[in-house]
Amino acid sequence: MVKIDMWYGDSPAEADKIDIEFYDLDAEYRGNIYKNGKIIGDYSCKSSLELEKAFPQLQFNWG
Repeated sequence: MVKIDMWYGDSPAEADKIDIEFYDLDAEYRGNIYKNGKIIGDYSCKSSLELEKAFPQLQFNWG
């Protein structure tokens, strides 16, 4: 499950970029959500696949 906190009422579908950091102590991905270069929210999740499903409009390059 992806926990998403949108700060200004935007939809996750409006995001055009996200930061991705992996915290090995919690085994969790966390980051900020961006729209037009401004941070509009943040997220956390345990699975990279769930993260990709939550933001289908973005292209992920894990390599």
